[in-house]
Amino acid sequence: MSIVVVPGQFRDQPHPVGKLASTLLSVAVAGMSDPARFRRGKAYVTDRAVTRLEVSPGRLVALVNGSRKVPYQVILAVHTIERPILGSPEAFRQHINQLTPEGDELTVSCSCPDWDDPCKHAIAALLAFAAELVARPELLVEWRCKTGAEVEGGRARVGSRAKPGERHLRLAPAPGTGTGVTIPAPTPRQPEAPARTTRRTLAAEPPAPWENDEWQRFLGTLPPGLPEVATEPAATGRAMLGTIDLGAWVRSAIDELSSAD
Repeated sequence: MSIVVVPGQFRDQPHPVGKLASTLLSVAVAGMSDPARFRRGKAYVTDRAVTRLEVSPGRLVALVNGSRKVPYQVILAVHTIERPILGSPEAFRQHINQLTPEGDELTVSCSCPDWDDPCKHAIAALLAFAAELVARPELLVEWRCKTGAEVEGGRARVGSRAKPGERHLRLAPAPGTGTGVTIPAPTPRQPEAPARTTRRTLAAEPPAPWENDEWQRFLGTLPPGLPEVATEPAATGRAMLGTIDLGAWVRSAIDELSSAD
């Protein structure tokens, strides 16, 4: 069963583990591309160019508006893993690193003519998906884990690996077939558990995992703080300019400014 998501449509409080899941996936995406392409992908998300996400075990399909009239189709495949027992936010947090894929675990495909690996449309799809995880980190579980039928039958659905130059050819439909952007109509999501009757308690966010000595060395030395500024009145000597006492003139100006409202 697949889950259809319209990016930006779901509104809810952040999940206790959602921000961490979103951040870890965004960091992985940043490591997959150069800064310019990452910024382009992020701009696509800001402009709401990612219009649809379809999540299923081992497969994330996205529609991304680009320069042509028909949206581009992005396919992101990943090896599935055993579904962990996630009965609480603490248990979820313990498995979050295992659930979040690294860049080299993803097989990327896009119907666009851009042969960058990954292209800006794929970057946008992953960032849009990461944004959805803030309130719904369970979407990461649905994408990353095997279904119950796969576990019982001993089969693991995995995203096949491909060489960078072959990814578009192996996963994207051939140009002109008309199937590159055709996706079945959304199917209603079936409830997986009884509706909550109590409001969940937000747990404190853990410290970011990358805030360590290596991260500080990467940032470099921070600029020094502001120097101390003397607050005592400056002493003025006696200096004459013709018949004008410059020291007295300066003291008079300071007194005038100090007494002004």
